[in-house]
Amino acid sequence: MDSKINSVQNWLRNSIFLRVMFIGFVMLLLQIPIAMISGQIYERDQTRIDAINDITSKWGRQQHIIGPRLVVPFIEIHTWKNKHGHQEKTRKTRYAIFLPDTLNISAKIQNETRYRGIFEVPVYQSNINLQGSFKKPDFSIWGTDPNLVQWDRAQLVVGVSDSSAIQKQVILRWNKDTLNFEPGLGLGKTIINDTGFHIPRISVKQAVLYKFNIAMALNGSDAFYVAPLGKNSSLKLQSDWPDPSFQGYKLPNARKITAQGFDANWAISHISRNYPQQWIDDKFDYSKLNQSLVGVEFVSPVDNYRMTERSIKYAMLFLVLTFVALWLIEIFYKLRVHLLQYLLIGLGMCLFYLLLLAFSEHISFFWSYVIASSAVIMMTSLYAKAILKSGKRAIWIGAGITVLYIYLFSLLEEQNYSMLFGSIGVFLTLAGVMYVTRNIDWYNLGKRSE
Repeated sequence: MDSKINSVQNWLRNSIFLRVMFIGFVMLLLQIPIAMISGQIYERDQTRIDAINDITSKWGRQQHIIGPRLVVPFIEIHTWKNKHGHQEKTRKTRYAIFLPDTLNISAKIQNETRYRGIFEVPVYQSNINLQGSFKKPDFSIWGTDPNLVQWDRAQLVVGVSDSSAIQKQVILRWNKDTLNFEPGLGLGKTIINDTGFHIPRISVKQAVLYKFNIAMALNGSDAFYVAPLGKNSSLKLQSDWPDPSFQGYKLPNARKITAQGFDANWAISHISRNYPQQWIDDKFDYSKLNQSLVGVEFVSPVDNYRMTERSIKYAMLFLVLTFVALWLIEIFYKLRVHLLQYLLIGLGMCLFYLLLLAFSEHISFFWSYVIASSAVIMMTSLYAKAILKSGKRAIWIGAGITVLYIYLFSLLEEQNYSMLFGSIGVFLTLAGVMYVTRNIDWYNLGKRSE
């Protein structure tokens, strides 16, 4: 009876299959601290987002400029017969929208950084000039009697997504006239939550061509967009931001990016847009204007929260490779590493992500990565020296983990090729393990140990 008990105990102690199962269980157990660290990353990122929203709500949010556009009311008369056969007429006020014939936009954007606690929030100040011309509104396309057009009620409107960030009075030069804009879009408010400013009454009846010039100072953050409303539109952006991300339905025709900032130029014809130069307001889908926006987003070169979140996705792979290395050393050198020791080494590797997150909030991501990885490598190597009874074996473990962290950093840096590099790395690692263990007699390994 005692011999059977001893036999079972030896089997439990030396079974390769059970050993692998127990090590796998330790790796699954380590997913708990990894999940907790992932939650901490999300929480800190949300705190940063709250800080950004707090500052941008007072300074200025993303700016989308859609304008200028002319709004001209006209009377539409419907004639019909009632049930008694008498002719009756109804009059209804409609609004015709006209876009500029030419539109040249130039913007000089100066970026700066505001702080809320330890969080940096990039914002900007911009000086914008809109210059161009309108032709006299033509109602003949709709067969409207010119006498029914309310020329004296025409308005000029400019849509600005966050008009609370306008810094000073916006002035319009309209041919030889100088006019002050009023808040709101007046007759041009055709989109829910659309904001901006307008000229309540403007002359559009006498001349054939109306030249305009609008200058404004506008605060904002995160991004700057304009809509190319002109029949022929041009946009010139200048900024001191060194890492722009050009967005919108068209990329710049020409751009120059240096460490001191960027210059970008667009030239856009109305033929490439999905809307005409004039329409009647209630027959138009105004979302098309937003779909035609072009501009730039001011992207931070390194988002430490995104980088840390990406790095923790490889945590399971790191644990597997490290534990496989320890297990192979056990097999080749007839050692016994306790499962608790596996757990402690795994916890140390999990701690890397927490250190990376904490340091990256105060210093650059690169140096945070160097400090966190160096600390974990040193701690794991010293511990491995004690449990593996050899400084040489500990150096192997430390060197292997160092290669893993260098490999991970390359994956984080080369985001476009991370899938390719990751697949190749896993393949080579598996091939190496298969090569090293090719001559092991797994069936008799447990018996020899016994």
